[in-house]
Amino acid sequence: MEKEVMTFNTDSSMDIKAIPSELFHKKEENENLHDQAFETKPVSYLRGAMMRFAKNKASIVAAIIIALLALYAIIVPIVSPVMHLDATEHPNGFSDPNFMYALPYNPINKALNLGWWDGTEVENGCSAMDLEILELDDSNHSPLVENIETVNEQILPGQFITYYKLRVDSYAVGCKEINVSEAEYNKLVAYEKEQGIYRTDKSIMKPLVDYKSYLASYKEELIQKRDEGAALGVTGSLTDAMISKILDFMEGYYNQNQRIWYQLGSFESPTYVFDDNTYVIRHDDNGKPVPIYEMKDGNYVYERDNLGKITIRVDYYDYFIFHNGFEPRFFFGTNSSGQDLFSRLAVGTGFSLLIGIGISIINFIIGLIWGAISGYYGGTVDLIMERVTDIISCIPSIIILTICAIQFTGNAELKSTIGSGGVIILAFLIAFVYSGWVGTAGTTRMQFYRFKGQEYVLASRTLGAKDPRLIFRHILPNAAGTLTTSSVLMIPGVIFAESSLSFLGIVNFATSGLVSVGSLLNEGSGAGLKDNPHMLFFPSLVISLLMICFNLFGNGLRDAFNTTLRGSED
Repeated sequence: MEKEVMTFNTDSSMDIKAIPSELFHKKEENENLHDQAFETKPVSYLRGAMMRFAKNKASIVAAIIIALLALYAIIVPIVSPVMHLDATEHPNGFSDPNFMYALPYNPINKALNLGWWDGTEVENGCSAMDLEILELDDSNHSPLVENIETVNEQILPGQFITYYKLRVDSYAVGCKEINVSEAEYNKLVAYEKEQGIYRTDKSIMKPLVDYKSYLASYKEELIQKRDEGAALGVTGSLTDAMISKILDFMEGYYNQNQRIWYQLGSFESPTYVFDDNTYVIRHDDNGKPVPIYEMKDGNYVYERDNLGKITIRVDYYDYFIFHNGFEPRFFFGTNSSGQDLFSRLAVGTGFSLLIGIGISIINFIIGLIWGAISGYYGGTVDLIMERVTDIISCIPSIIILTICAIQFTGNAELKSTIGSGGVIILAFLIAFVYSGWVGTAGTTRMQFYRFKGQEYVLASRTLGAKDPRLIFRHILPNAAGTLTTSSVLMIPGVIFAESSLSFLGIVNFATSGLVSVGSLLNEGSGAGLKDNPHMLFFPSLVISLLMICFNLFGNGLRDAFNTTLRGSED
């Protein structure tokens, strides 16, 4: 047999003479030739993955935003003063209806006088009386910030009606009548005396308003008007029923507008026709409003006994600071109950993150084990496990959640053990874990089918490697990129599902004391986007950031753990 001889084709090879001479050096007589040692340390799998992840700028930004949202959810409940008020006074957390739907307040915007995100709002179509009521406010904080524009609208030839466009401070809630204990009253009096504002214009306590005595005298005045009209032959416009209706509406108006400290009168035409719910401010001969402060012995009355309590009328903004120790300014505004949205959103974000991450970890572990066994062993084992998976995945999670919520809520023993909030969390846990791992199991199974027949796996098996080593050292690392992406993308899926169920009202957090981003979205939709956009904007922003950032973060991890990119770190 003739021996094959390998030949070197000089025509297809490079031109040796074209190689630069500086690439060669002459071998010395005693010189040992050897390969040059590596000067750099080998890059581990994990370090290489981190180096690849660091190159993905979008994923880095997403990870930073997720970290900031997590810090927001952790830090704000700790440092926020509204979270540390007396639990006896606020058993369900801080709320103050006097600051209902207060607008978001940013001190920087307020200092720069930008006109937005500063706690103020613009009111259009205000009447002259609306303007005067704001101007006559007797609190220490005027609600009228600015008269932006005066509009004269022609309604008939030669007749005009005037409207005003006003900027109003939503936190200047005016004066309110409140009932306090004797100890609280004495503490307030001592504070005012210490500050030198006791019963002055800057005092927190203001004179009480005695509108009932005024309405009694106004009733006599209306009766007299009725008799005058009857004497002039005008009948039917001001009856006893009409007088009672006017007085009832006025009493309700005074109750609802405790900032009014002066006489109001029913709108009266020159022909003795009165309006039962349209009022005008009554002025004295000098053009000043006539006060209806409660008087005793020629002095203003500042307090009144009320069944063991003391009734006082206070500038509520200043009283809030005195009573709670911090200023009522809320970064994201408040809801219909006067609850601080900034703190509630932090708690809701933390709850949604915990639910999302916790359920995702459980689903990932179950799905990884189930899919690894099914994909690695295959055959009959795979067939049986796949049929079980098919049966489980056919039952919607919402049905499981509804059944669990109904059963757990009606279980008094369970409810007393873990509380109303624990019942909701347990129902979520069972509903989302029941079939939530199926997707991860399917992905893991496909990855094992993909890699278990590879040459390096077969070679390792030939060398005596056992099943655990093949699974955890050879197959799983190669499938890590896909599985990691699957697990990370599961988190926003759970958060979105929880938020959707809360937003639609399928799961009611109102009675459980829990708050989630979805329940805040539900509150925001009820508050109205036009009237209170902040109620919907901030929860929507948080849920959007969570969904986008977790997706970008997951994509970055997928590329980082992709073993085909090893060696591309530099």
